[in-house]
Amino acid sequence: MVFASHWIMLGLLLGFAVAHSGLASLRMGGEAIIGARLYRVLFALVSIPLAVILVVYFFNHRYDGLLLWQVQGVTGVKTLVWILSAISFFFLYPATFNLLEIAAIQKPQVHLYETGILRVTRHPQMVGQVIWCIAHTLWLGTSFTLLTSL
Repeated sequence: MVFASHWIMLGLLLGFAVAHSGLASLRMGGEAIIGARLYRVLFALVSIPLAVILVVYFFNHRYDGLLLWQVQGVTGVKTLVWILSAISFFFLYPATFNLLEIAAIQKPQVHLYETGILRVTRHPQMVGQVIWCIAHTLWLGTSFTLLTSL
């Protein structure tokens, strides 16, 4: 099948969404049963490997499918992609790398921030990922990248 990678990516994305969102929705009950730290470790042990699989699969198949557009030679597109990628980093980094809480070394807390990136959005990792997807879909222009980003 010509677009097998598209279907595989859809399955991987669906699996990640169910596991990640499902575990997030069960957090209150799970923390009551096994504690906040252990639940955080369980959540990370499920979500992080699935996210890594998605990134690796995307990287290995980003040129699959149809070439929908080719704008890499258009003046300013490369600069725009770099700028969007840099902006996405400012959303993704603080949301992803609070390693002390992810590893449950520090007690997980609900944070209510009025400064920093959380002042801009409640879910900076999602916003950063959307910006990253826009940049890379624009740059690569393949049906696989578009499907993955959507």
